[in-house]
Parts: sequence; C-alpha cells; structure tokens
Amino acid sequence: MSIRSWMVTAGVVCAMAATASAEWERTVSAWDTQLPDQGKTQASLWASYTEYDTGPLDSDDWFATAYLTYGIQDNWSVALVPSFLDWSAGNVSESGFSDLGLLSTYRFQEETEAAAGMAVQGRISLPTGDEDKGLGSGHVEPGVALLGSMPVGAITLVGNVGGDLILDADKFEEDFVAYGSLEAIYDLNEQVSLNGVLSAATARLERGDEIVDVGVGSRIKPSEQLFVVGAVYACLTDAYDWSLQIAAGYEF
Repeated sequence: MSIRSWMVTAGVVCAMAATASAEWERTVSAWDTQLPDQGKTQASLWASYTEYDTGPLDSDDWFATAYLTYGIQDNWSVALVPSFLDWSAGNVSESGFSDLGLLSTYRFQEETEAAAGMAVQGRISLPTGDEDKGLGSGHVEPGVALLGSMPVGAITLVGNVGGDLILDADKFEEDFVAYGSLEAIYDLNEQVSLNGVLSAATARLERGDEIVDVGVGSRIKPSEQLFVVGAVYACLTDAYDWSLQIAAGYEF
C-alpha cells in the first residue's frame, strides 16, 4: 500500500492474538482487503522519493509515512498515520512533520476463490504540517473508499475507488479529489510477489494536472511477521516525473 506525496509548491499535495500467521496486505500501492487479525498490532514505515518537472527549477521530495495498525476484529482495523516531508525546489527547501492521518477499514465480505473480498475505508487527514512551509495541506480532509480484491487465475487483482473532501478549500483549490487504482499481484513463491499498478487522481488545484501513473514493484516476506517492499512509478501526466518507493513492516 502505499500513500505517495506531491509538494504544495509544485501544485499538488499529494503480540496479542492467538493465531500464528500474520495477515499482511499483499499490495505495494493499493489498499488491500486483508487486515490484521484481531488483537494484532502492525507497524510499518513507507518512504518515497519523487522528482518533478516544474520548469526552470529542479524539484524533488522525500516523503515518509508510518502506519501503526491494530486489528479490533479479524475484519476491522484502525490506524494512526503520522508523516514527514522533506522537499526542495531550486535553492529553497523545507523539512518537518506533515499532516496526521487516522483511518479505519471494515471488511464486509471475505475473499474466496469464487467471490471478491470487499471492504470500506474511512479516513481523515488533520492539518498538523506547516502550510506556510509547504509541509501540510492546511485543511481537514475526510475521505471514504471502497476496496475490492479477487483472485483471477494465478493473479490477484486489488482495486480501490474513493475520494477526499477538502474542507474550507482555498480559492484555487478543488473541494473534492477523486482517485482510483488497480493492482495486479503475481506470487513468484510463498515469500515473493511481483506487483503492477495503475492509478489515477483528479487535480487538487483548478489549474493543476490530473495524476495518471503506472508502477511495478515487489513485496517480500522473509518471515510471517516481516515484510519489505520496493517499487518504482512513472507519471503519464505532468504532475510529477517519477518516484521510488521502499517500505518495511513488522507485526507484534
């Protein structure tokens, strides 16, 4: 799963359960319908490096997001999501904590060989980052998404569609951002998968670029409790150029 950022200056901000096995998500970008088992705590850190084509200035950023996720039930989880942003544009740069996210995911249909897994996710982004320094959005942003997953032969497909409201949006900001993604997962073996993803999002600014990107990556599970991820993305619009993503997580 992944959450990737777009700089404000560039115009787009974008050990308790009885069970023995860890129920990690299987994706590198999309939100999966697999959730932590009841009583399990999962901690993960996701980091991305992104380069932008913003005209005469070279722009890039590092964006890090931590997820602390707890399984309330086998089909219901909650998560606390702090983030950190380091951006630069020409000779100007800033770094610091970005916005804080809270999210909850509820799976109402289990994935089987004959039926798709279905879940709904609600979330809210709180403006804890300094907007004046380009570290946060400056707005409270509630959102909702529908998640689905289904095995298709040797491949598992995971799809998301949703949107975020931008409360008290600025003059040149949109009031709503919609997004969708589709990720294909092929298990090379029990520990390693190959993942490909296509995602899109509407523009945050009235004159901003919509985002359409493609990515390829791999998810590795050295053990039941541990995972690592690596992925690279290319943007098909002018929202950004390319992005590199790494992540690791552990279940307690």
